[in-house]
Amino acid sequence: MTQSTTSARPAGSQRDHRVDFYRGIALSMIFVNHAPDNVWELYTTRNFGFSDAAELFVFLAGFASAFAYGRGFLNGNVLVSTLKAWRRAGMLYLVHIFLTMAVIALFAYGALLLGNGALMEQHGIGYILTKPLESLIGIVVLTQQLAYVNILPMYSVILLMLPLHLALARISSGAMLCGAILLWLVAGTLRLDLPNYPASGGWFFNPFSWQLIFAIGLYCGLSKSQRNAPAVPYSPVLYAAALAYLAFAFAFIGWRGIEHPLDLPMLFGQFDKTFVSLPRLLHVLAMIYVFAYAPKTSPVAKVSRRNPFTALGRHSLPVFALGTILALAAQVVKFGRPEHFVLDTAMVVLGLSLQFGLAYYLEWWGEAKKRSRTSPARATAPAARKNRPAAEPRRSRNLIANGSSL
Repeated sequence: MTQSTTSARPAGSQRDHRVDFYRGIALSMIFVNHAPDNVWELYTTRNFGFSDAAELFVFLAGFASAFAYGRGFLNGNVLVSTLKAWRRAGMLYLVHIFLTMAVIALFAYGALLLGNGALMEQHGIGYILTKPLESLIGIVVLTQQLAYVNILPMYSVILLMLPLHLALARISSGAMLCGAILLWLVAGTLRLDLPNYPASGGWFFNPFSWQLIFAIGLYCGLSKSQRNAPAVPYSPVLYAAALAYLAFAFAFIGWRGIEHPLDLPMLFGQFDKTFVSLPRLLHVLAMIYVFAYAPKTSPVAKVSRRNPFTALGRHSLPVFALGTILALAAQVVKFGRPEHFVLDTAMVVLGLSLQFGLAYYLEWWGEAKKRSRTSPARATAPAARKNRPAAEPRRSRNLIANGSSL
């Protein structure tokens, strides 16, 4: 990420609103992609390269974690920072359980309303009917994950692993990154994954592989928060190489499609999402580098806090939860129907509008809480000054000058 703070500020003190902006963009594309068979999903990033919005979202989560947990951990508050990260993991777990049950209820209601039992066979919901006891166990222990509702478990596990990353970062950021690369290689080579139950196979979002994207974001965030410097400085040669790789990916997708991999080992030649194969990893990193060093005249070079997508990204978890429910509701409405420009556009516009509405409501609510906390102090301060004895101001100044606390 580029450096935009002045020397008068402490390192990493100024919030880079581009992080929230791109997180908001990723949330919007995730919503559109999760409402499949609509005309607008053809215009999201997954149709122009090897990676999609999920990789960008996880990278930005790692970048933000450097500020939320990394600075405290590396400054000696190991236990507090660890518990904060694990508490966040617990919150994500609870949201995931809620979303899972909401989606099951949504598809069950759709099956009853439309008289179409095939809805209960979608996304792994059928196991609820054929293996109810095993499925209930699997939902609780995260081994039974429905399609389109399976990214939060991966994020929870990565947050549980975060103290290990930060422990290596106390040695050096390079050591942390090398450890993450090693785990990615082991997971991809040995097909190491967490198990599914009662279904077979492993997690679609394998946390042992996806932790590398998170760790790269963490590495960049630590560089910004500790040294107020970019992890990878601008280089015209590297920038041109990143642009060339993005162009190659775009041409390759148009020519062969992602279903036709290169004739190389899986981890290096395929476009596997579960194990984050190298072409996907390089694609998201090239895209991040290009946008991080966008020309100063570009509209994305500097993003305001008031940008609508910035507000969306600032409240990523509730917006993601609402977007997931809306996208799966759109799937029920669209089930068995072909693409239809008017219906698809109406669903996308309505869904995004509700998500922006939620983000702005949370913005307003946050400001209202701040005002409610500060207004009593402002209201009582004049009265306190009016009734204060004449000698009190001098005494207060003396106490402050002597370094005493009140």
